[in-house]
Amino acid sequence: MALKIIWSRRAEQSYDSIINYLIENWTEREVKMFLQETSKFLESLSENPRMLQRSKGRKNLYRGPMNRLTIITYRLYPRKRVIELVNIRSVRQKPLYE
Repeated sequence: MALKIIWSRRAEQSYDSIINYLIENWTEREVKMFLQETSKFLESLSENPRMLQRSKGRKNLYRGPMNRLTIITYRLYPRKRVIELVNIRSVRQKPLYE
């Protein structure tokens, strides 16, 4: 049975930021492809919640590539059967640290 995926406010904001960036700087085709990739990835994640690398410092926190240009961080609540998306970060945009 698939786990439920919920979005944190931060994940929603960062995802919207990626979509806005793609709309402003890329074609409609790339935006659609990104939306499709995200949907497929989240379906896979829901079925296999431990598919990415587990954080060494924090219990039930996972991080890894959603695709070659996007990093996702999520928290797994196995007893509640919930995955909380914590953050989604694009490497297309300016880095976190310079």
